[in-house]
Amino acid sequence: MVETSSITALLKRLDAVTTKLEDQAMAGASAADVSSSLTGSGGVVGAGGPRPSQSLSVPPSGVNGVNSGGVSLGGSPSISGMSIAANNVPAVVEGYDELVNGPLKVFSELSHAIGGLVEEQAGHVGKLLAAQREMIVIAASSHKPPMTSDVFRLLLEPTQQELTQVLEIRENNRSNAYAPHLLTLAEGIRCFGWVSIESKPATYIGQVKEAAQGHASKVITEWQEKDENHVHWAHEFIRLLTELQSYVRKYHPAGLVWNPKGTPLDINRLTRTESNTFTAGAEGTSSSSSPLPPQPPLAPAISQAAVPLSSLPTRDADMSAVFAQLNQGETITSHLRPVDNTRGSRRPSGSGTSRSEGKSSSKIPRMALEGNKWIIEHFENNNDVVLDTAELGQSVYIFGCQNSTIQIKTKVTTVAMDSCTKTGLCVESLITSLDVVNSKSVQLQILGNAPTVNLDKVDSCMVYLSRECMDATGIFTTKTSGVNVLTPAPVPEQQQQTEATTAAGTPTTESIEYVERSIPEQLFTRMVDGKMVTSIVVEG
Repeated sequence: MVETSSITALLKRLDAVTTKLEDQAMAGASAADVSSSLTGSGGVVGAGGPRPSQSLSVPPSGVNGVNSGGVSLGGSPSISGMSIAANNVPAVVEGYDELVNGPLKVFSELSHAIGGLVEEQAGHVGKLLAAQREMIVIAASSHKPPMTSDVFRLLLEPTQQELTQVLEIRENNRSNAYAPHLLTLAEGIRCFGWVSIESKPATYIGQVKEAAQGHASKVITEWQEKDENHVHWAHEFIRLLTELQSYVRKYHPAGLVWNPKGTPLDINRLTRTESNTFTAGAEGTSSSSSPLPPQPPLAPAISQAAVPLSSLPTRDADMSAVFAQLNQGETITSHLRPVDNTRGSRRPSGSGTSRSEGKSSSKIPRMALEGNKWIIEHFENNNDVVLDTAELGQSVYIFGCQNSTIQIKTKVTTVAMDSCTKTGLCVESLITSLDVVNSKSVQLQILGNAPTVNLDKVDSCMVYLSRECMDATGIFTTKTSGVNVLTPAPVPEQQQQTEATTAAGTPTTESIEYVERSIPEQLFTRMVDGKMVTSIVVEG
């Protein structure tokens, strides 16, 4: 009877141990953690009981190396003692690993099969996912920093760098045979900006994915009878974005998830290595299923350990050194080599100048899409700046252009012009407003309609309004001078009928006669019954 009760008690004990092991295995705990939690420190369950490390096997998680298409993803980083063991990866990271090991791997293989710029651009997509995985790992063990802080900017920088590379490949190869492929990736890659969106990032991904899907459909239509690899490539990229949306909806419904009980991030402790990965001196865990090729040796000036940001020279330190040298007085020239007076003081003709031939003071003109905003900047002496790919919901920001003409041929949300001189701007239609600030000698033309035109610190401006704008557009002026508004002159009824019957239909801009009116600049203010009354002075 005693033996029966002992066996029953032992079976119950073993059943309890097994249940606890299974529960902790489901939670992602390592075998060593399970052992210590059951026994305290010995790692053995009972006298002669089975070792958890023998009865429980937890496969290491992480991102497997994706070698196809030149895409190689490394393991998770280690941040200031906040390293995450390979067999204790949070579910939020495991979900991202499934995204990488599934759709990304297939997409990379298809990109490798196509080759060329498609493969190169896809390589940056893979690197972007690797950088974003590191950010998710860090967030899982850290307090959330302010999104405007330097440490958050540092975390986001690798993702932004790879995203910029994807966009630049598309911008620099618009006439390439694979231009639709490059445009598809350039549109879809914006989905990975979800990490900086704090409200409903999955909805944002869905909106961007729709734009990319339209370009992917063009790839499918063009190549469905030529090469099925291109068709599968387009489908797999959209599947990657779809899986990303599902992952974000499941794990990050209200923005990137941080750990309120984690360790605060310090920019002085957070460092970056040569490979743009984050580390704090401790080695990160390797989660690749196959060994990666050996890394080339680092330069002598850069050791294997990361270089802290705080060790970099600062502007104050540089200026202190300069003032210290100036305080030396006449001895500051003691180290200079004396010059032989027999040598001529003049250089031979044509020997060169001190100015560098390869450098130019002018900035490089650029037209690029960043998020939902088109950036057009630094164009000079160019009357053929045309933007015809902007979509509804996007905005346009124009900066630092001179002696140029810019045309926006599609309807957008808003257009802003900043610090431009002698520049013409022609827009189709706007949903909200046309804003011009800090500009001189500019001409604006609205072909369709726009609710508002805002002019702030503008000197000499011509505003051409269409017939649709005459009764629907309001113009706000602040600290402006020389602003003239030109509206179409009334068209006689007989001329309207003639234009309606012409083959051309709508009259051209050149055929429209405009009436010019100036916006008042002078105000008259006086006190009336203790109140200030201001009126506009209209020139006779």
